[in-house]
Amino acid sequence: MTTIPKPPMHRVALYQLIVLLPVSGLLMMVSQVMAYSVLIGGLIQIVPQAWFARQAFKYAGARQVHLVARAMYQGSAGKIVLTAAMFITTFILWKELNFLVVFSTFIVMIPLQWFITVRLLK
Repeated sequence: MTTIPKPPMHRVALYQLIVLLPVSGLLMMVSQVMAYSVLIGGLIQIVPQAWFARQAFKYAGARQVHLVARAMYQGSAGKIVLTAAMFITTFILWKELNFLVVFSTFIVMIPLQWFITVRLLK
């Protein structure tokens, strides 16, 4: 039994989606290709990061330190594999996307994630 509560890291992905979905929806009125590119780029960042957060905070407490360390390694490896798989799948399945927008959105979502995390942990 631990006395330290788990941080609300699952909410980071939720807040990122709350930002991503309306932006993508608004862009749908301008360009479908742009909207899908933003949506997919954002999801490529959000999904693997959510996986990592789930794995990293699965265990807590000094007695489970070996499980915490293993979960962190599995989370990191899973995040890298998921990110690569999602990019590869995107390149194979969607030829009409704007890949500069996909990459840009992926990159923009990283500082957004940091900002949300800092705000949630205060």
